[in-house]
Amino acid sequence: MSKMRSDESTPLIVREDERQKPKLPVKQLAVLVVCRLSEPICLTSILSYLPQMIRSFGVPEADVGFWVGITASSFSIAQCMTGIAWGRLSDRVGRKPVILCGILGMLSSVLVFGFANSIAMAVISRSCIGLLNGNVGILRTVVAELVPERELQPQAFSLLPLTWSIGSIAGPIIGGFLSEPSKNHPTMFPPGGFFDRHPFVLPNIFTAAILFMAFIFGTLFLEETLVGHRHRYDPGREVGKKIEAFLSSTFTRLTTGKPVVHKHSPVPVDEETAPLLASHSNNNYSGTTKSISPPAPHVHHPHAPLPWSQVLTQQSIYNIVVYFLIAIHAVSYDSILPVFYSTHTPTAKDPIRLPFHIPGGFGLSTSQIGLIYSAIAIITMLLQFLLYPPIARHYGNVKLLAASAAMYPFIYLVTPYTLAITSRKWLFASWAVIILSKAITGVFAFTSSTILITNTASSIRVLGTLNGFATSTAAMGRAVGPSAFGWMFSVGQKGYWTTIPWVGLTVVAATMWIWIPKLVEGEGVGGESSSDSSDDDEDEEEDGAEVIDGERVTTIEIVEPDREVDEGLGEDLEEECKKFKGRRRRLSMGSVGEQ
Repeated sequence: MSKMRSDESTPLIVREDERQKPKLPVKQLAVLVVCRLSEPICLTSILSYLPQMIRSFGVPEADVGFWVGITASSFSIAQCMTGIAWGRLSDRVGRKPVILCGILGMLSSVLVFGFANSIAMAVISRSCIGLLNGNVGILRTVVAELVPERELQPQAFSLLPLTWSIGSIAGPIIGGFLSEPSKNHPTMFPPGGFFDRHPFVLPNIFTAAILFMAFIFGTLFLEETLVGHRHRYDPGREVGKKIEAFLSSTFTRLTTGKPVVHKHSPVPVDEETAPLLASHSNNNYSGTTKSISPPAPHVHHPHAPLPWSQVLTQQSIYNIVVYFLIAIHAVSYDSILPVFYSTHTPTAKDPIRLPFHIPGGFGLSTSQIGLIYSAIAIITMLLQFLLYPPIARHYGNVKLLAASAAMYPFIYLVTPYTLAITSRKWLFASWAVIILSKAITGVFAFTSSTILITNTASSIRVLGTLNGFATSTAAMGRAVGPSAFGWMFSVGQKGYWTTIPWVGLTVVAATMWIWIPKLVEGEGVGGESSSDSSDDDEDEEEDGAEVIDGERVTTIEIVEPDREVDEGLGEDLEEECKKFKGRRRRLSMGSVGEQ
């Protein structure tokens, strides 16, 4: 709070341009990162051992690839069925309980998957992970509610894809190192024991432990962000606050060597939010005081779901269609690229015949493919955090999405023709360009599309449903795309038109240009009227807003009491009250409400 001048006739005014710039809520974003990190580890850890797991069920070698695809895609198919329902539920009961339920659902399903002894059990448990978890869209919703400022959104929204990149690096390593422990680590896990009878349970137990830690962390430290539920009593959060206070006091004591003195006072200690005069039960005040403290918690009733016409606006539909197309071609490319890498090189019996017959692949080993994907993940992670935020702030999300749409067809069309390059140096250079271009387009496209979808929400009350619908739509693309283009790749290798899948990806990517010219930068939930946020801030309606010299300022008028103040207020405060007795002061406040 600004210091009062001695000149009593001068009002204290803090203008809008003098306020501090908004900052990222680092603590809450860190909690979201912990909750998010567990999911990519859970989903990608099976990639290292899924073929061996399918073979252990007695499946013929010719059918292993088919059942690997079915098992892997069952998650996306199930998520497509329930994503909207989870988002809708989060708009009614709150974000935090739905997120925690999703983590518990993954935890239980992962353990069942580890003990699977048949294809049916593996597919059902994998499907349950998708059915019981809608956290992808809800976590994006929480980010949007925590960071409504558009200038901070690129940095905030890039954290979730960055976390996915980290998890997708760690997941396959965990799965590969811990699966079949009796075979890979016989000294630690002797043959004939528990882990020999259940060779794939150890990586799932490890993953379940990570999910359990995420659940505890979320219970203790995650704040509710849904309007109307923010002030509800949360026993887990209360325990978390006590833990935070204990750790803070312990750290202060260890670093300074001085004990922490806790002052207990009925008056808030934050000078920016504390009321000027404390309230007392003996009614010593004849004047009227408007408190500067945050409004008291209110009792709310659950909102009825808003109609779909408010959830799916025209801009929402355009953006979700683009997001669906990205999910189809980008994920399909990622799924057939390892097959292209590992397929045998062209032979003399079946040589390359340009422009349409380019048989085979590069004949790379699994370790070489793993090295390539690790490099891609690291590059993506760096681009996501360092490159995307400043570029997005400068050019905007629509322009970045348009640039990605222009690059995707080029990448897909060029990929198969790299087989015709005979120079090792130029082959390496061409793949370096392709990998870097694919990483850039992926970062720009997915993150920009996510932000644009969020900013099309007509109200903060539909944000969870909207992101749930987008998650379900993308899951449909991830389920259908890889199956369709994988089939095209197999058919192409058996005939002359081996470029069919690459041309198909190019066509799907090019159709994005039908919709991208229709997209606009939305204002986001932070720019909506106060009608949706009035549930939490009802006491802000008459905060004394004025326009002075063309700028909006907020003032609060306090009428000082005519009676003598309580001696318990202290001599300094009593002296100030007497000094301003009977006068009106205009106190400048930059913001009254939630801090």
